Amino acid sequence: MGLDSVELVMAVEEEFNLVIADEDAEKICTVGEFNRYLINECKNKQLIIDDDEICRRLKKVIVYQLGVKPEQVTKHANFVYDLGMD
Repeated sequence: MGLDSVELVMAVEEEFNLVIADEDAEKICTVGEFNRYLINECKNKQLIIDDDEICRRLKKVIVYQLGVKPEQVTKHANFVYDLGMD
């Protein structure tokens, strides 16, 4: 994982008060995959966060951390190829 990805994962962990295993983070390639991962983790930890709220908060973190435009952050957006993450 490059510096961008490490910083993004750390910011998401802070936003959602979760710990994301390195093995899990390395498998996540798209915004949609990250969103699904967070939905599952929140449910597993019995955190009551609406799926739409998870999506909104994830998008906010991605926009801030990667300096991309909100409209670039779609469920199909690949972190490396579409959002320029190293």
